[in-house]
Amino acid sequence: MTVEYGLYIHLPYCRSLCPYCDFVKSPLHPAAPERLRAAPAREWELVRAADAAVWSRPRTIYVGGGTPTALDAGALAKFLQWIAGAWDLSRVREFTVEANPEGLSPEKLQVLLEGGVNRLSLGVQSLEPQVLRALGRIHTAEAALTAVALARRAGFRNLSVDLMYGVPAETAEGFRSALERFVALGIPHLSAYPLQVEEGTPLHAKVERGSVTVPGEEEVLARYEDLVSTLSRAGYRHYEVSNFALPGVHSRHNEGYWMRRPYLGLGPGAHSFDGGARWGNDENIERWFHRVESGELPRADVRALSRREAEEEGVFLSLRRSRGLRVSRHLKPFAPEHVAAWNAWGVAGGALARAPRGRVRPTDRGLFLAHDLAAELLARGA
Repeated sequence: MTVEYGLYIHLPYCRSLCPYCDFVKSPLHPAAPERLRAAPAREWELVRAADAAVWSRPRTIYVGGGTPTALDAGALAKFLQWIAGAWDLSRVREFTVEANPEGLSPEKLQVLLEGGVNRLSLGVQSLEPQVLRALGRIHTAEAALTAVALARRAGFRNLSVDLMYGVPAETAEGFRSALERFVALGIPHLSAYPLQVEEGTPLHAKVERGSVTVPGEEEVLARYEDLVSTLSRAGYRHYEVSNFALPGVHSRHNEGYWMRRPYLGLGPGAHSFDGGARWGNDENIERWFHRVESGELPRADVRALSRREAEEEGVFLSLRRSRGLRVSRHLKPFAPEHVAAWNAWGVAGGALARAPRGRVRPTDRGLFLAHDLAAELLARGA
């Protein structure tokens, strides 16, 4: 049997490493592009041999990292040509590539368009200079806005901008001003994430030493409420915890993750789900290269999900989306009295809305508290 799926390819290289990021990444080495083109192709061959060609025709493609546009235009073109030759792309509905402002140029944008890319995700993070410095970003606000203009001029209409909040040195006025700027520019999709201080990152070490102070929970919540109100007034649909879209331009690829559709990840640290089992690739970049080049699948932690685990995933992921839970599907395993008590608790706390019959939907506040909502339901139903 073959399945249609989301294809994710992880390119782990960046021009500089941000102190808050715990993704699998490394500085770009001059010898890396050639090796990087060959290794994913070899991994794809190994996957097809191991999985009996179950992965046939992707419906969405997402190339992330790292920073894919850290590659020069020639290397990027060859990488996209490989994708076009390795897969049947006839039914691909969305092809996204991540980019940073400092790595974007008219030449690279043309390469992306000619390679079939129809959606660009631009990592801006902030338009406040002191916040960009705190995040270790090497672009300026002016460079970010220039990148948006270049992308538009090149022909990208489906453009997403990433922002962060709850960041050291940010101001409420500066964050709101950035939102209003991107709304005025008509950016169709915005993703906004609260800063997570991940253990093992340089930022975590600074916070532990007390040399950097991060905003408290109440301040972060206030920023989130500003985010929601500003974008809702402008006509954006808050369709997932961190994602807002004008009509018709939600992220189809990421929607597949939240709806538990199959997806295949290639590259170091990439994750996969075939509908019944999950696994991740080796997160050590050099070891991933070695395993692939030696003819070994670089998978780790392959785990078939039990029915109970699949049901719990469905609850957690659905409460991250504005559509919420389907009573007949997601709440069927729970006793009706537990569901009723949980629903009343959520409505009283402003986290659950009174939804149409057959659904339970989180409010904007509930989306922010999605993990807590899910944990409470599972605790009541345990």
